[in-house]
Amino acid sequence: MTWVEGVIQREPTVEKLNWPTTGLPFLARQHARERSNWRKANLVGDSPVPDDIDPDHRRLLQIRLAPKDNEVARRATFRYLLLARVVIPHHRHRVYYVLPGPDSPQVLILPSLRRTWQIATVAIGVLAVLALVSRLVS
Repeated sequence: MTWVEGVIQREPTVEKLNWPTTGLPFLARQHARERSNWRKANLVGDSPVPDDIDPDHRRLLQIRLAPKDNEVARRATFRYLLLARVVIPHHRHRVYYVLPGPDSPQVLILPSLRRTWQIATVAIGVLAVLALVSRLVS
């Protein structure tokens, strides 16, 4: 009788994805990361991608989840968040982000990009005037 023992090891291919990479302000992204109610999905083998994912992201996921050569098994774990970006015509200087919270939707109010540039311009103008005044005084 012959006894043969062997161990076959395969390292998994791990790919981290963060979609979208742009389009959401840092404060909104940070708020969503810390306080929102994220949905989780675990796909094993040929499991379908959840239906409530954005069609563009669904297509990107399906491309990434296509079977690879010499693949033994497949598992994908990801979390996703459904949110809404709202701009009210009477308040164009504000952008409202509606995020799912633990109990109810949370609303995050941020200045619009145009308002942010206006604030930055005023701040730079004030600093320039202060620099000019300090130079004249000394």
